[in-house]
Amino acid sequence: MKLTYADALLNLPVDATLRTYLQNQGMVFPPDFDWTDDPATSNRLIEAIQTYPDIGVRDKVVAGLHVSTQLAHPRGKQAMFQATSANGAALVSLIGCQSDIHRAFWLFVHHMDLFEQAAEMEYVDSHTQHAQQHDLGIKVTVRRDPASMAAFGDAIKGFYQKELGCGEVCVAHLLDRTQGTQLVTVHAKDLAMMRLEFDGTTLQRRVGSPNIHMTLEYSDATGVVRTLIRGGAKYHEMLAHAFALHLLGVDVAAQRIKPPTLDLSTLKLGFQVPQAAADGFVSLQVKSITLMSPDTHLKAEFTAMASSQHECVTELIAEKFEHDNPLARHWLVTAATINLYYAPPPGKQRSPVVTVEVTRRGRLNLHKFDEKLRAQLEGYLVQIGILQEKQTLSAQADMAGERPELVDERAIEQGQ
Repeated sequence: MKLTYADALLNLPVDATLRTYLQNQGMVFPPDFDWTDDPATSNRLIEAIQTYPDIGVRDKVVAGLHVSTQLAHPRGKQAMFQATSANGAALVSLIGCQSDIHRAFWLFVHHMDLFEQAAEMEYVDSHTQHAQQHDLGIKVTVRRDPASMAAFGDAIKGFYQKELGCGEVCVAHLLDRTQGTQLVTVHAKDLAMMRLEFDGTTLQRRVGSPNIHMTLEYSDATGVVRTLIRGGAKYHEMLAHAFALHLLGVDVAAQRIKPPTLDLSTLKLGFQVPQAAADGFVSLQVKSITLMSPDTHLKAEFTAMASSQHECVTELIAEKFEHDNPLARHWLVTAATINLYYAPPPGKQRSPVVTVEVTRRGRLNLHKFDEKLRAQLEGYLVQIGILQEKQTLSAQADMAGERPELVDERAIEQGQ
């Protein structure tokens, strides 16, 4: 849920950080204003902002509060701790904050550079489902010198100027993430637009250029990159190729940059991974499977219902299509959903479940899990031959993180 500036103020402590922020934006308060940290003061501050006579100052205050709330959630908290991991004083201050919104606001006021880094990390983690993964096969240290970064930016500018007639300004940054990967963020200038906006009390058309936002995450331990960029495969390949050429120093062949095609045929026999039992899972199930006929004229999807008692959909297909089983007639597996069940909690009947989604075109939903669980799930896919070790972004490194939310099977079925 999107938070308003009033929500922010009601959840922020009335402390020196808030007072400094308001005064730095130009708000002037009576000498006898009561800065006691209580709900009544927060409500007085909301009223003071709403009735402040200088609209320009009021707009700056509200805009800043809105920006700070974009990290006020668990994923944002994780990004803030990553961004401040090398700054001991800032990290200690974050730990001492009362809530996620307090952390986000404190970082916004006192360390804008770290706030922007955290925002970039949160953006990547929130949109990984739209990313494409490429195995470059290159395991080298990323170049950080100004000449290499400038050449990388120039390559992106040249692409956008040729394709869309824009991109004449390009700003790129390189960040280190705590799991051992490097994050490259790029902001390019899009075509100018004339927008109808309010400037204070005046409604006018204002000329501006939107931001083309793109990111790339690279692991020098595995040689894998993950690109997040608006556009089709050509845009992803451009970003990966420019990165490899200018920041890794290798001109990668085009076929190495294309998204990997995964072989899901092993799932026709179910999902058998002995290691999963040692990790605490009590039942494994291929929940659903999508098949394509050999002539590509027909696609079919099969799903095991809750009444199947965790039986694999592949077993059910064999039972129901005894003499015409598509799994035995060379139908291609194009997508599947795998459920891994934990034992029910004490006093409960439903089993918490972790759901893995995978497609033949290399799309996986592993981004939604914390680093430890994601490494386990990647390991399972490597064991059954769907992934190769070099196709994993992480090097199976443990990292402190919150356990993913587990849902029961009925909730999964209702969302299908």
